[in-house]
Amino acid sequence: MTSITDPSRRPLLVFGDDGEEPADIAWRWIVNQAWPDWYIDVLTADTDGMEIQWGAPPAVQPWSPTWPRAETIEGAADVRFLKVATDPRAMMTELEVVDLLVLGLRTHSLLEGMVTGSTTEWLLYHPPAPMVVASSSDPVREVTVCTDGSEHAMCAIRTFLRLPLSRSTRVTVLAVEDGRADAQKGASQGVDALDGEVDEVEVVIEEGKATPTILDHLERTRPQLVVLGTKGLTGWPRLRLGSTASAVVRSAPCSSLVCSMD
Repeated sequence: MTSITDPSRRPLLVFGDDGEEPADIAWRWIVNQAWPDWYIDVLTADTDGMEIQWGAPPAVQPWSPTWPRAETIEGAADVRFLKVATDPRAMMTELEVVDLLVLGLRTHSLLEGMVTGSTTEWLLYHPPAPMVVASSSDPVREVTVCTDGSEHAMCAIRTFLRLPLSRSTRVTVLAVEDGRADAQKGASQGVDALDGEVDEVEVVIEEGKATPTILDHLERTRPQLVVLGTKGLTGWPRLRLGSTASAVVRSAPCSSLVCSMD
């Protein structure tokens, strides 16, 4: 893939912005966190007045949004607003060397998301980079990390710890005993990775099916962020099996961080 951002600019947050209400919430989520020495690129997919050359890297040009995006972002090294001549899904899959992708959540419905072609829904099954789906603008203080001991879950934890916001958080490690994984082992691995890196860590082990158990926990505890790993399903496995991460993100009462190893 061809990068549409400068790979020398690290760490880099990319925000997919279409000016709609979900993007407004996601922008406020970004503004409400501190990003010391991070670069932030705000990308808007738009073909008006821009020449598309199919098969070539998408044309990129600076622009000024026609919707409010004037807030100062604490600690950011630079903020660029860019217009990209391509479909928004193609724009996001062109990303390389990106530390975090932030998007809004247009719908909580799987059917509506698939019918309307929701970019966020499409990307949830195979994130091109670690991705925050911001359904709330709240500053992150309380976090639930979901772990089953898999490398996908550990990748999500490591990604979370690379974010500046992780340092001042209280983290609940949630492991679900569903007969498919060693919940105790997964919880222990999560605690080992987080210990000393965040303000506080506690462990909760619950029994049940993964998706409803996680959602019930989130409804009861109301963190500002849930952290999940995903296998990155595509094609027939995506339609046949679905994704726990995708199902949780659509219904969670908080923002979500999703990470895929693929």
